[in-house]
Amino acid sequence: MKLKRRKGRLPYIYLTPAIIVMIAIFAIPLVNLIWYSFAKVNLIGKFQKWVGFKNFSYIATPEFMATLGRTGIWVVFGLLGIFIVGTILALCLNKPLPGRTFMRTVVIIPWVIPHVFAGTMWSWVLNSSNGIINTILMNLHIIDKPIGFLGVDLALVTVIFIRIWKGVPFLVMSLLSALQTIPTEVEDAAKLDGALGIKYFTHITLPLLKPVMVMSGTILMAWSITIFDLVYVITGGGPLNATELLSITIYKKAFVNSDLGGAAAIALFTMALVSIIAFFLMKHNVKEENQ
Repeated sequence: MKLKRRKGRLPYIYLTPAIIVMIAIFAIPLVNLIWYSFAKVNLIGKFQKWVGFKNFSYIATPEFMATLGRTGIWVVFGLLGIFIVGTILALCLNKPLPGRTFMRTVVIIPWVIPHVFAGTMWSWVLNSSNGIINTILMNLHIIDKPIGFLGVDLALVTVIFIRIWKGVPFLVMSLLSALQTIPTEVEDAAKLDGALGIKYFTHITLPLLKPVMVMSGTILMAWSITIFDLVYVITGGGPLNATELLSITIYKKAFVNSDLGGAAAIALFTMALVSIIAFFLMKHNVKEENQ
């Protein structure tokens, strides 16, 4: 009897260190974030006084709504581009093409480049005065004057393009892994039934890839909402707040305005937003799989 009890407790004993680490990594920062969001805290984290929901008042302002709208555009069009380009590349790289291994390696390169380096590189490439793209276009007489890729009108479009470039490799790797698990018998049977080309993709490939797409989309969505360094290095949120996203607003609140409580409130709102969207996406995915 005692031996059975010991065996029953053994898994919990083994899990205890992992649970403690998880609490230290996730629970403590979360509690700290909630604490800060309802208080006035200075830049070094020293508590000054309770302010209740005052820190959340900024969320109702037109400035924040504009930032939320920009973030929505950034996420939606970024994901749309990633999925269109990533799916096409994954389907192509799944075929037995010459140099397929080399092409797969090239596709992964944007993913492994650090955000800060990638941002610096694109800032130089897209510079309106001496950037390589404007220089080439002007030397070829395609344009008469430099294009302001990082100006007010095009800055958001430009950083969305860079986000697509950076995010495509992750989706390609995810979809390639899923494509390689599809049995060849399924493809052979589909061919016998006359399901070729687009018909094969929509009726066979897409349904089998859907769980991976939803999971990858959820991860990419969370990364897109919380990404900071890539956009900040390229534009700093400008010009005229044209590329100021939620993550940059949090940074400015904390380190420019020295409002740690306000930054914590926006961060808590962002975390709740990401969690709610992720929950409904995963719930829909589970529902689809069970049908």
